[in-house]
Parts: sequence; C-alpha cells; structure tokens
Amino acid sequence: MTCTLCDGTYVDKGGNGSLMFVQPCPTCGPKPKEIHDQKQAEFRKRFEEAKRLAGREVS
Repeated sequence: MTCTLCDGTYVDKGGNGSLMFVQPCPTCGPKPKEIHDQKQAEFRKRFEEAKRLAGREVS
C-alpha cells in the first residue's frame, strides 16, 4: 500500500502562493539507501543503453 501523502516517492512537495518546498515525506521518511541505490543502478543501465543506441559518447 502506498502512502497517500507522497504516493510512494518518499518526497513531500507543497507550498502556497509563491512559496514551494520539497522535503522527505513525514510519513515514510527519507528514501531507504537500498531503494535509492537500486533506482540509480537502473537509471545508469538505461543511460548507457541510450548512449550505445545513439552511437556516441554523451558527457
């Protein structure tokens, strides 16, 4: 079951008017290191595949 405040993102975004804030979800807390590392590894894998398909290095 996902959190109704952050919808499983571990991030609480809010504010009013011209004020905006981004903070860890008060219900779930900050994202666990294991989940962060897993998501980062998935992103790097997709990025490397995109670079390979583009046929050139991207910096």
